[in-house]
Amino acid sequence: MFNRLSLRVASATLALALPLSVVAQTAFTDVPADSNLRPAVEYLASKGILQVAEKFNPDQNLTREQAAKVIIASIVSAEELAKVTATQFKDVSGWSVPFVEAARIMGVVQTVEKFRPVDPVTKAEFIKMTLAARGIDYNAAFNDITGQLSKDVPVDAWFASVMRYAIASSMTAVDTSGNLNPEQKITRAQMALLLFRLDMYAQNQRTQALLSQAETDIGNVLQQLEAEQPDEAGFASTRSILAARGALASRPDEVIVKAAVKISEAFSQLVAGYRAGAAGNFDETIAQAKAAYASADKAESFSPALSALANQIRDIAKNMAEEARTVKAQGGIPQPQ
Repeated sequence: MFNRLSLRVASATLALALPLSVVAQTAFTDVPADSNLRPAVEYLASKGILQVAEKFNPDQNLTREQAAKVIIASIVSAEELAKVTATQFKDVSGWSVPFVEAARIMGVVQTVEKFRPVDPVTKAEFIKMTLAARGIDYNAAFNDITGQLSKDVPVDAWFASVMRYAIASSMTAVDTSGNLNPEQKITRAQMALLLFRLDMYAQNQRTQALLSQAETDIGNVLQQLEAEQPDEAGFASTRSILAARGALASRPDEVIVKAAVKISEAFSQLVAGYRAGAAGNFDETIAQAKAAYASADKAESFSPALSALANQIRDIAKNMAEEARTVKAQGGIPQPQ
């Protein structure tokens, strides 16, 4: 809290039932049938992106040449790749030549003397390469959402816009410590999940996942504000808006999705109000509380099923504004002795 302002919290539900896709089972004895990784490797194998084999080796680090293969194989035909027999990279030879050279020609990787084919690839690097190969302008997408995403993704980092799109498309989410781990070396399992989720998002099959993530981060907002961690609450509110907006991009006419966007915006406005109060700017606190109240009204107009949650937001906003007025009238927040 910022000494006086209080929040009253409750659970939020943004459920939207969607059909699940099913793929046929293949090999990979080291990927259990009940693993959340199984649908991803089955899907990628069915597309010819992964070769069906006895083992997938999910815990092995993904190398740069392996990354080039799975990314390029998903968008360039085998016939076209067969035409590529040489590469400008001096340290690339053998099976990876057509994939790495195709990646260079398409601008997925930079034209330099050495490619470092067996070096591990990081999460942000892999996502950037994947999005670039598919012609996705991650710098422009959702660029009106400028808040920081997590403590390990500074707003001025080269990978900030990459991770922003990754959240909006449900490719990734924070871990239990609230980190996105953009510079972490990724495994083959992580690669499969990232590619699978992006493909499912392109097929409008990740709306439920995005709504669930928006709901989770709304809960994180409330927890972090109760713990007097406004920065972490701000990160969570930005991610919540991104997840809801990502869902809206897929299903713009779905009323529950429209409502989810307004709910997420309302919690972002509550965070802004909290921060303003902490800085002693009570007029801004009152303005943000009013904005959150209006966002709750709009959410309820889209989906009356969310009236309980809208009421909760309105109660928080009302209490925030009233307490800000009270503290302001009393001369501001007393400084500790």
